[in-house]
Amino acid sequence: MLWLDTLPSTQSFLKESNLPIGSVVVANTQTQGRGRHGRVWQSQEGGLYFSFLIDTDFRDFSTLPLVLGYSISEFIDSQGIPSAIKWINDVFVKGKKVAGVLVEKTKKGFVCGIGLNVNQESFPQDLQAISMFLADGKKRNRVDVLLELLSYIGRTLEEFKLVGFPKFREAIKSKLLFLEQEVIIYGEKPIVGILQDIGEDGSLVLLTSKGNMKIVSGDLTLRGLGI
Repeated sequence: MLWLDTLPSTQSFLKESNLPIGSVVVANTQTQGRGRHGRVWQSQEGGLYFSFLIDTDFRDFSTLPLVLGYSISEFIDSQGIPSAIKWINDVFVKGKKVAGVLVEKTKKGFVCGIGLNVNQESFPQDLQAISMFLADGKKRNRVDVLLELLSYIGRTLEEFKLVGFPKFREAIKSKLLFLEQEVIIYGEKPIVGILQDIGEDGSLVLLTSKGNMKIVSGDLTLRGLGI
């Protein structure tokens, strides 16, 4: 494990390094933290920002972000903070984002980046973000948080490698944000429907005016709320 004070991005650092499978890179702050589609991940002091490298020996690798999100959600629940999974790679608490996942495939393996809001006391209002501290008023040792979260992730990935995504499907569905609610998927064109299910390939199933529709990519928001 390599824990540094500041990096542009733990994800970029690990991708460009020659570190072996199993390596973990952590930064107290990031100046160029990234989310999906090149979005900025706010990475101020108090959060936990890390990336780790795993091999590509997974049958259902496309669902890896969902499975990692599930593992993070399970950890947060264990802290007494109820959480939900926002398809496809975010974890929410009290309707606000508390964690995000970014998975990138490289020649060396999968570089998995995680940002978890731990001890931050405030966020810009436009972020719709929350920290574990803001959720329950408890300050946490980030080293302890990291080690326990990595333990959850390690157990989850071992099971995922053995049995694949279908084993996790129902558990993830039960944690799915906006289930049975009207949502909009923004992709090539907006799609409106009732979020009904999650498929065995990690896709969303929406009930639309044209019947059930399978969604494999896009940005999910609750209709009329925009989160």
